[in-house]
Amino acid sequence: MHDEAMILKHPLRVRIFHYFLIISFLPLAVTGLLLYFKPFAEETMNLMMKIHVVAGVVLTLDAVAFFFIGYDRVVLFIKRVFTVSMNDVKWFAVLGGYPQKFLLGKKVPVPPMGKYNSGQKLFGICVLIGGTILIATGWVLWGFPHNFPRQTVALFGDLHALFGWLLSLFLLVHLFLGVYMFDDFKAMILHGKIPYDEAKDVSPLWVSREITTPFAKEEVVTVR
Repeated sequence: MHDEAMILKHPLRVRIFHYFLIISFLPLAVTGLLLYFKPFAEETMNLMMKIHVVAGVVLTLDAVAFFFIGYDRVVLFIKRVFTVSMNDVKWFAVLGGYPQKFLLGKKVPVPPMGKYNSGQKLFGICVLIGGTILIATGWVLWGFPHNFPRQTVALFGDLHALFGWLLSLFLLVHLFLGVYMFDDFKAMILHGKIPYDEAKDVSPLWVSREITTPFAKEEVVTVR
């Protein structure tokens, strides 16, 4: 629903999925880092492993539940992040104007974006593919290491570490830009809505193609 000049960007089921994602992935990233470097005594490291496993179970249940409950949102998300145009190439050419803004205090022209900008699309692809690999390899490494050849288990371990590092680094950038774009941050954490004027500024293609007016009764989710 829209209140005055606000647009619903993140429906409730998406926000709930994101809450459990935060609850699970943050401890996974921290404990995964500790398990990689092993800085503590064996007893503490065993505790870190238990926390890592529990958080992994929560992440798995969250992903599976949302796949079924929010299947239409999953399909729409995949379509959006894998839709590439010359605007995405131009966006990466200037990195969305963020370095110029943060380092030089200058604003440079940025090509018009849809609901997600090109950086968010790349992050979404990494989360989709990397998250799936992390979940699959994590379950094998924890529950079924003796059911696979040693070389396969070793490969899964390397993939698990690689994508764990990748998503953890992406997470730092995601958190920084999430706080920087505070209206979107509040929308994902609280009420799901962002100001119409801001949406029109940062996501003009989404607004022009999918949002009829700032006072529409519901979000149009069909991508044209």
